[in-house]
Amino acid sequence: MNNNNPGTKKGLRERLKYLKPFLNAILEPVKIIFQDPLGIAGAIIFSIIVLIAIFAPLLATHNPAVMNERIEGSLIAFSPGGEWQQYRIIGEKPINELVIGSQQVIAAAESGSVIRLQEDDSWLEEEVDAEIDFFAAAVSEEMIIVAGERGRVYFYQDNSWQERHLDEELDIHGLTVSPGGTIYAVGEEGAVFSWQDDSWQRLESGSNRTLKDINFIAEDDAIIVGFRGTIIHYRQGEFSDPQYRSFTDETFRDLNGLHYFSEELAFAVGERGTIMGYDGSEWFAMSSDSSRELRGVAVISPEEAYAVGYRGTIQEYDGENWQTHDRITRRGYRGITTVGETGYIYGVDPYVNELAPPSREHLFGTTHLGRDIWSQVIYGSRTALMVGIIAALMVNLLGFTVGLISGYYRGGVDSFLMRVVDIMYGMPLEPFAIVLVLIFGPGLWIIILAIGLLTWRTNARVIRSQVLSLVERPFIKAARISGASHLRIMLVHIAPNVLPLAFLQLAVAMGYAITAEATLSFLGLGPPRVYSWGTILHAARLSGAWRTAWWWIIPPGVFISATVVSVFLISRAVEVWTNPRLRGGNESAPEPEESQDPLPYERQSN
Repeated sequence: MNNNNPGTKKGLRERLKYLKPFLNAILEPVKIIFQDPLGIAGAIIFSIIVLIAIFAPLLATHNPAVMNERIEGSLIAFSPGGEWQQYRIIGEKPINELVIGSQQVIAAAESGSVIRLQEDDSWLEEEVDAEIDFFAAAVSEEMIIVAGERGRVYFYQDNSWQERHLDEELDIHGLTVSPGGTIYAVGEEGAVFSWQDDSWQRLESGSNRTLKDINFIAEDDAIIVGFRGTIIHYRQGEFSDPQYRSFTDETFRDLNGLHYFSEELAFAVGERGTIMGYDGSEWFAMSSDSSRELRGVAVISPEEAYAVGYRGTIQEYDGENWQTHDRITRRGYRGITTVGETGYIYGVDPYVNELAPPSREHLFGTTHLGRDIWSQVIYGSRTALMVGIIAALMVNLLGFTVGLISGYYRGGVDSFLMRVVDIMYGMPLEPFAIVLVLIFGPGLWIIILAIGLLTWRTNARVIRSQVLSLVERPFIKAARISGASHLRIMLVHIAPNVLPLAFLQLAVAMGYAITAEATLSFLGLGPPRVYSWGTILHAARLSGAWRTAWWWIIPPGVFISATVVSVFLISRAVEVWTNPRLRGGNESAPEPEESQDPLPYERQSN
């Protein structure tokens, strides 16, 4: 085929000539919008929301479905009698052990970090060995000792850290300085070491289980605890097994912490809320009303002691029984220590950053599951625009088609279609959507289908009324006389002149669709794994936190309002084009004389 044939080019121009009214009808609303200040504002807001939806993966700071955890070194100070201070963060790494000396307070933390209390009551965190985690710490009058994985031990002397590693690569879990000044360390495989003559000497404990803690009350009197209910007495340089009141008092659960308070009082705590007591001669099991793991215990007096552990558990001893103390936080404590009038609970385990208020890390805060609300709102813009655009196109297509056919054919066709519209008006959206969800299951396309199948009715009536006025125009009568088919008259002569009104209804339908989607999702009819502004509000309502976590409900509400208002402002500007009566009050709108010209295709027909 020769594309240079003049006849071919002429035929192409003739075909393009029929598209010109459609192109003019599409471009004209854009011009009208940018002639109206409010229309410009609406277009800018809507454009911003569109850009947010397009670049959502780049703007989102977190995965919206991931529960975000925090990890930090923190403590809660207290004094005898239960006077608790507020939760305080002192470092970025969780604290595994905190010890209080006569002149120093030192914390051994993960990632080889050590946190020391300064004279001005501030905490200094320094990295000693980033390759390991420190599990234990001890202080004496002359030095600070920290130990951890693979037998790494460091002494702080003369304002510097010096390596004093073990000969064996065993994890060290407990350190202490005896009343005589000797340093002891316990760890994996029943290892017990003492620091003598500037070197580590291994002592034969008689156990091959992991040992967790060691406590002295005298130079030759100590107790060691560990996994599988291990309790070892170390007296006068010898290791021995303890005595139990009865077989049932022995435990096979892991013991994590110990406090040897006096010759007649000691407590050991462990997993599943295990608490073992010592009366000077025998060990016995004590009842606890907690089943959570306990990791540390501190005895203040024979009538007062505390045990702490997982999920913020605090057990209080009153001299006879252990009872649950009110939680200060729900974060997992790793230990407790006291000296004189000072005590600290320390830790903490990595925890879900739930219901966190807005911050630099989470711009809109977090949900009750620690999920980032900013990222959810950003991805929700995609859902809102997709539903709004697709549902609006569906509504406009159905309404435009029904209104065009009804207005053009009139008579029996018009009566039948308008009765269908009347029936659709009698069906409310929410019950109809519920029925669809019960039949097909919750989903985004079910919401789009529900909105599209019910809300086209208004569009159909508006388009019909416009078509009824157009079919009586002379250029339509001329087209009929010239032999044009019904389909050609509707598509070529009437449709271009109805498009302005269709654009107005498209904007209105989009705003309604976004609001309807948010409403249905808020009621729980939306897809559970797709984030939208409505599902965010639904989750806030179900959690019960919507009364206090204002950062959870305000952002999606603002985005819904901004989107709907922007679409309304755009539709208001387009309405000036379709309603000549509104032009007199808008100085930026087209002049009235322009509206007195023939309609686009009427001008061509004449």
